Amino acid sequence: MFTLPFVVFFICQSFVFSHKEFPDAWSGVCAVMTANVIIASYVYVAFTEDEEDQEKLQEDDDNDASGPRVGVFKKRTD
Repeated sequence: MFTLPFVVFFICQSFVFSHKEFPDAWSGVCAVMTANVIIASYVYVAFTEDEEDQEKLQEDDDNDASGPRVGVFKKRTD
């Protein structure tokens, strides 16, 4: 997410928009669009992730080695 927009900016500035009047502006727009595509793809993957792992954690015993349960997975004892 950090490196790819810079790479796109410099490639667009040097090769794609070198003949334009304001190559920095055009390259900046391409870099911003690249960052937005990366963020959108991350959000898409996060929402389409399988919920099987979370359901498995809820069904397991309390004696697992993954550590204490917190948040949604914590069982009330009061």
